[in-house]
Formats: sequence, C-alpha cells, structure tokens
Amino acid sequence: MSIAVSGTEFTDTDGVDGLIEMARSAQCDAVEFWYPKNALRDGVNAALRKLDRAGLRIACVSTPSQLYGAGEAGAASLLHEAITLAARTGSNRVNTYFGHAPLVDDQHAIAAYAEALAPVLDHAAAENVVVVLENEFDAFGWDPLGSDISRRPTALAALFARVDSPWFGLNFDAANFLCAEVSPTREALPLLLPWVCYAHVKDVRRTSLESPADGWIRYTDHGRAYDTAPLGAGELDWPAIVTSLAAAGYDGYLTLEPHCVPSILLAETARSANHLRDLIKLDSSSHHDPEDSSHRG
Repeated sequence: MSIAVSGTEFTDTDGVDGLIEMARSAQCDAVEFWYPKNALRDGVNAALRKLDRAGLRIACVSTPSQLYGAGEAGAASLLHEAITLAARTGSNRVNTYFGHAPLVDDQHAIAAYAEALAPVLDHAAAENVVVVLENEFDAFGWDPLGSDISRRPTALAALFARVDSPWFGLNFDAANFLCAEVSPTREALPLLLPWVCYAHVKDVRRTSLESPADGWIRYTDHGRAYDTAPLGAGELDWPAIVTSLAAAGYDGYLTLEPHCVPSILLAETARSANHLRDLIKLDSSSHHDPEDSSHRG
C-alpha cells in the first residue's frame, strides 16, 4: 500500500501549490487531484505541469459528481471529462458519489444509478480507468432522510453486485461509515472488501462538546455530531483496517485527507503520514515474523 494526499483540503482559488506542499509534508509522490477545483485557478494544463515538475503522480481524479437524484444534472459529463483526464495523466481511478433524493427507496435508487452509470463505465473500460464510489454520510445536510445508499453496506453490496463490472469499485472511507453509524470493521469491511479499489484516511470521534478542538472540524449527521481528529486519536481502529485491507490483497493508495484547518494542515499531514507508515510496516512485519511458528519449517 502507498500513501497519497488529497486536494479536497483546498479551495477553488488555491491551485495546486498547497497540494504540492502537502505531498512534501507527507513525503509521498502521489496526489488525489480534485477536478475541476484544483485546476480552476491555473487551468488544467498549468496545474498538471506543476505537479509533474514536483515529481508527483495522480493517484485518483476526484469529482463532485453524483449520478442519482438532485445532483444528477451534469454529473455524467463531468465523469466523462475526469475519465479522459485520468487516462491522460496515467491515473487509473476516478472518484464519484452516489447522490440523494426526497424518498428512501434503495431498490429504485440502485436501479436508477446502475442505468446512469452504464455509459460512464463503457468509457472507463475503454480508457482502462476504474470509477470508484465513495461512501458518504449526510455531511452537508442535503439528505435528511438518508436516501444515499452508500451509507448502508448492504445496499452498497447490492449495487456492486448488480453492476458487476471490474471498472466499478468502492472508495472505502472508514470515517464516513462511522459518521453514518456504521462500524467500519464489523459491518462495512467484511461485506465490502471484494469491491475496495481505493481508500481515504482520516479520523473522527463522536462528541457532545460545544465546539471541536482547536484546528479541527465538526460534521453533523442526522443530529449526531462528529469532530475530525489527529489520525490515531479518534475512534477508528486503523491498525485493524490496514490489516484487513492487506489480508484481502489491497495494494493501492491510502489517501490522507485530515479535514483540519489550513494552519495545521502541513504538520498534521506529516504526522498522519508517519503514523500510517508505521501501521503499514507493522502489518507487513507481522506477516513476515521469523519467530512466528506459522513460518517455521
């Protein structure tokens, strides 16, 4: 597994300069390029040249697209653009979201999404790009009913089984599952591991405090408050998650998105990357321990 950092941490006017500094802080050589956000200031070509000069590859092209419900308009076109961009840059992942509607009907939602996704996957297959769906919670108050099926592992599994394509997989976001009141290790991973093709890394904790700790951000899902936190200091069992991913043969990117304020982003990115490397090394060494009796002749 390799470490990348996400351009989601920046605004429309930041360009990629901060993303390059973030990658340097993490001592990694890959970034998640948010399209079009990370290209709005300088343009796509100039942004890509900056990343190339910095020695950075693109792990994933991420988009604010959703093919179901209220956010459907324009989503397919944006995904087609992102797939073309991913192929151009040598990336093989494009990230998207599910969407939401004013009713909860998982069967209908799955069928509608699969139909809208089909032509997108035809393009993805032609370009050798995998479209990854990120699981979400109601982070922005757009889905008060919980119609987004990506918050429910059983519904997600049904969607992946219905689409049944090697060009469609899951961007596993453990923190987002926790914020949707789903245990990432007990409920989500055991069911969804076969479809994990990409992963986001951050930490969160449930809270009843009046405000989050300095430097961190509060999200609310259907009345429940969650604060982002330093990696390893929240509620997520990252050692178990890394072990489960490795055991399933996942060797892709673990992309850091700390979701903290800009003033601590670089320091927190460096600390998170070091912590994540330690977890990866610990898991690797546990499978190659010469003292482990399972390896004795």
